[in-house]
Amino acid sequence: MGLLYRVRVRVINCLIFFLLVVLLPRLPPKTTFPFEGFRFAKPRELKGALEPTNHLDNAERLFEGKIYGPEALVVHGKDLFTTIHGGEVIRINGEHITHIAKFGKPCELSFEEETCGRPLGLAFDTKGSNLIVGDAYYGIWSVDLTTGNKEQLVSPDTVLEGKGVNRKGKLFNSVAVARNGDIFWTDSTSDFTLQDGVFSVFANPSGRLFQYDRSTGKNKVLLDRLYFANGVALSPNDEFVLVAETMASQIRRYYLTGPKAGTDDIFIDGLPGLVDNLVADAEGIWAPLIQAADDENPSLPQMLSNVPLIRKFAIRMLALAELPMRLIHQVFPNLHTQRIIHAIGHFESLIFFSPSRQTVVKISWSGRILGSLHGFDGSVGSVSHVAELGDYLYLGSPYNKFLARVPLPKMPKIEVRDVKYKPATETPAAPKPTTTTTTTPKPTTTTTTTPKPTTTTTTTPKPSTTTTTPKPATTTTPKPTTTTTTPKPTTTTTTPKPATTTTQKPKTTATPKATTTTPKPTEAPKVTTEVPVTAKKDDKKPSASQQPGSTKESPTEPAPIHEKVPNDTPKPKQEKLKVIKKGGEQGEL
Repeated sequence: MGLLYRVRVRVINCLIFFLLVVLLPRLPPKTTFPFEGFRFAKPRELKGALEPTNHLDNAERLFEGKIYGPEALVVHGKDLFTTIHGGEVIRINGEHITHIAKFGKPCELSFEEETCGRPLGLAFDTKGSNLIVGDAYYGIWSVDLTTGNKEQLVSPDTVLEGKGVNRKGKLFNSVAVARNGDIFWTDSTSDFTLQDGVFSVFANPSGRLFQYDRSTGKNKVLLDRLYFANGVALSPNDEFVLVAETMASQIRRYYLTGPKAGTDDIFIDGLPGLVDNLVADAEGIWAPLIQAADDENPSLPQMLSNVPLIRKFAIRMLALAELPMRLIHQVFPNLHTQRIIHAIGHFESLIFFSPSRQTVVKISWSGRILGSLHGFDGSVGSVSHVAELGDYLYLGSPYNKFLARVPLPKMPKIEVRDVKYKPATETPAAPKPTTTTTTTPKPTTTTTTTPKPTTTTTTTPKPSTTTTTPKPATTTTPKPTTTTTTPKPTTTTTTPKPATTTTQKPKTTATPKATTTTPKPTEAPKVTTEVPVTAKKDDKKPSASQQPGSTKESPTEPAPIHEKVPNDTPKPKQEKLKVIKKGGEQGEL
């Protein structure tokens, strides 16, 4: 009884504490939207186009220890531009690194990014030689690559419109530029900065997608309440814009032109991980997954999306743990409190719980998965961006202290599913009637004998039978001698235009009109049964025992290949043949 009583007391105390944290008003943090339950699609199974591979294993590491956190990558000629910790944008050409721009104040340590800035989004301008950059803390910027001049396009102090609630941007993220120069960019969450990014996992979605009009300098909100709005990509003809919802593992589509202009839908959902930046090309988009999610490794947002009270409790506990450190830092700024604040709220705290699988998905413009790349050996982790340059695929990551690359894969351009090859049934062609003239230099010994030396022509649907006389003679046959075994009695015939065999001294035989003569068998022949297997162009050469002196012929049609059957095969019953005698009378043999 004592143990059960103590357990019951502990459970009641925990329940009371949970209710106090959840129900007390005005506890930090403050969020734009109330805590409500919601659902989204479960991760897809890793099969088909998502079948695991090892293409990302053994990734080559470049500039190890020299750069930290190459989040976004863009290619211009042979130059590779990227954003790194410390608030810098750099250019890489071969083994050379060149500084391009910085938007924050000078700093030394990575957890001081609130001061030094953290560029996340990167895109080339379609109007002039400018680089459009989205800095998580300092807004949207344009950098002239010729002069190095910087211009702030969107300030973090600007109140931006929303669907029902206007508010400032808190986490400026990805950018994309349309043909007319308009900039599409995302505010991942309007409640927390990147320093407290973990809080956005538990809060209700507040991300937004904006369109910045270059002619007026105004921002228009296209989508609101996105679950951590991230990567942006425009279709090849600017018909629609895609935006990644990282925590929902899906990509949403907003139509810019056409009959659906101003509406949105789900482009693809159920991705096996948290999708980050989107990289567009002619075939579709690359969608790297910053963290894997599947049945064995469920994502935290997936598990907690429909339990708002637990999410509210978790986010308030994080805020209460961080609150004393923030108060101390305001009174006495120091690196220790700043480091603790960074460890509590930054996304880097979650990499220790990340699965080993790294995945990059290729998706067509119609929303079909074309293929995927996977890695399991840890040579590259938390892929956030990809870029094709030469024969390599470069992999960006906000946490790696190097730039990784792997050989560029050959992704399929056309999706082929459930296709099996079935060979067509071959129908042997009927032999064409031919007339053959053959010269035999030696006498022929065959398996069938006749009582008189006569010239015979026998009509059969199968290869003809060669006959000889008791004396040495020259015999001309249309085809090699065969006897075919069939379920019905065998009938021996020749081609529709038969050849006439003349028995004399070795000469070249002529081909006069055919005369049919039926000899009476005097001796039971030794039957050699052969079965045609397949039709081929080249006939097999007969053995010496079968054709010691037989003539060769070149058939105009493919000759059958014969397979010998044991001699103990029972003889087929011979059907009585009708004979037309010289006088015109008919009889039976």
